[in-house]
Amino acid sequence: MKAVAVVPIRGTSNAWKVAEPSDPLAPLHEREVALEIQGNPRDGYHLLMRSTGCFTADTWHQTVEGAKNTAHRLFGVPAEGWT
Repeated sequence: MKAVAVVPIRGTSNAWKVAEPSDPLAPLHEREVALEIQGNPRDGYHLLMRSTGCFTADTWHQTVEGAKNTAHRLFGVPAEGWT
């Protein structure tokens, strides 16, 4: 499953996060983040997060729904935003 979000991120190529309202304004960069869910019911699922110029981050989830919930919370990706 794949989705794309455009969000403000804060950080550098080796340490980044989605900017929060309480973060200082600089340096923030609006970037496209490619999201992908990979895995299976036995081993769980990884939500992969790739932003151009930054390392790929991931989170582990027991279910696809858990990964989608995290993508929604962090990136605003709705349930119907996945292909």
